[in-house]
Amino acid sequence: MINHHMGGVDMARACTQQSEVKPEKKLAQGMAEAQQSEIQLMTDMLRERGAAPRQ
Repeated sequence: MINHHMGGVDMARACTQQSEVKPEKKLAQGMAEAQQSEIQLMTDMLRERGAAPRQ
């Protein structure tokens, strides 16, 4: 799931860089931030269990 979320971050960042529509850019920025937060949560959960995300 972490790799899946990382793909979402990449796509949202691309939208923020390429879009000229302010609401679209704001939405994409929020999506990138949410995905990063979820990545951090999943990484923390793995560490608590003595594991690490796949590289």
